[in-house]
Amino acid sequence: MSGQRLEQLDEEGLSLHRSWGTVLRVAALMGALSFVVWLVVSTLRELVRRAIEGLFHLSTAGAGGAVAVLTVMGVVALVRGWLMQRPAWRPVVGDGIGLARDRAMHLPLDEGWRGPLGLSLRKAVATLLTLGGGGSGGLEAPVVLIGESLGAGLAKVARVDEVAVRRLAQLCGVAAGVSTLLGAPFTAALFTLELLHGDRIVYRKLAYALWAAVIPFWLNTTLNGYRPLFAAPPHAPVYSLAEYGAAALVAIAISAPLAFGFGAVMRWSRQLVARVQPTWHALSTMLVVGALALVLQRFGGIELGHVLGAGEETLTLVLNNDPTLAVWWVLLMLIIGKSATLGLTMGGGGSAGLLFPSMFLGGLSGALVAQLVTLSGLATLDPALFAVVGIASSLTAVVGVPIAAMALVFEVFGKAYGPPTILACGLTFIATVRFRMWEQEGLGRFVSRLVTPKDDGSGPSGDGSGPAP
Repeated sequence: MSGQRLEQLDEEGLSLHRSWGTVLRVAALMGALSFVVWLVVSTLRELVRRAIEGLFHLSTAGAGGAVAVLTVMGVVALVRGWLMQRPAWRPVVGDGIGLARDRAMHLPLDEGWRGPLGLSLRKAVATLLTLGGGGSGGLEAPVVLIGESLGAGLAKVARVDEVAVRRLAQLCGVAAGVSTLLGAPFTAALFTLELLHGDRIVYRKLAYALWAAVIPFWLNTTLNGYRPLFAAPPHAPVYSLAEYGAAALVAIAISAPLAFGFGAVMRWSRQLVARVQPTWHALSTMLVVGALALVLQRFGGIELGHVLGAGEETLTLVLNNDPTLAVWWVLLMLIIGKSATLGLTMGGGGSAGLLFPSMFLGGLSGALVAQLVTLSGLATLDPALFAVVGIASSLTAVVGVPIAAMALVFEVFGKAYGPPTILACGLTFIATVRFRMWEQEGLGRFVSRLVTPKDDGSGPSGDGSGPAP
């Protein structure tokens, strides 16, 4: 982030606190925005949930049910594929985080209210068709773009001309949307600032983001009671050296490579789908996704909900050591199956996110490490503990938000899970940055540095006839 950008963020933050009147006006606007975002995101989540439940119910009807599942997935995919061929719909392909970040930093000043509100509507419809139609992925990333565009659009509807307030509305829209899904307002606010502002947290904006994130939390708990994102068994805050060592192992050997594994899966899926005509991308990938999920259900006893959708219930079962998932080979099958269905969904132009799938794969990988270490006889480890460690460290590796990842653990699971998570997130962030530098440098160049003597300018004969610098 350049120095000019940092100065701009500071100036925008200061302008939001020029007077008490400004503070009250901005707070009222962000409160109204939070309610609208909560309403839209809650409706989308409920529609996706009902659609997925209906699809899963069809799969229990034997061979006829399998045919019905593939038929429904195919029809929905055809509709989505037809829409995505239209220019106005192409920006909503993928998770939408990159577009949301770019819009938050470079929002056109002459953009009218119809543009961003239309974008949010198209993103919501595309996400419903993708996830409700049997795709694999999370809601969190699409909600980032939905919240950002709703913030920009409603700020224009309210005739807000100040650039600082409009950009704050984009940020608060994201915070409200993420808080609606996570049920963790502090985590949502931190996540939003880390995501949109890179490595810098602007505290003058954080205050409004916290306000925008608390409102959806209050609405959810008032209407539905408190429902934590995950429910994990209690754990003592005292850990052995073996547990700290296993947490470090999960961070370095599992979560950091997971970020690059995500990239490899996405590249593989795009290359595979590229062999099919663009008109049939959505249909072909969803039929393969459905067939793969049905095969795992028929021959592996793995329910569709474990490899399709976001997988919240699967993680909850793993965290509570459910006997059906407390087997290492089942976890391994889930990791492979989820990676394949996720890659195909995204490769086929689906509108879904990688945030929750990263937590899914990280949590299952952490539990798998704990089970394998216990089976080896080296130590007895709690799979639930390392599922939590995997959730946080994988979020750090894939999205690059270590502070929000640690806040999620404290806010959702409790402070007793904090120490190993702090260690794992720190190590994951360091390892991921180093691996990315290694990837940018290139393996060949790295190896050549090891085997080629450093050129000191003396040349082969040592007479100073070497190449000029």
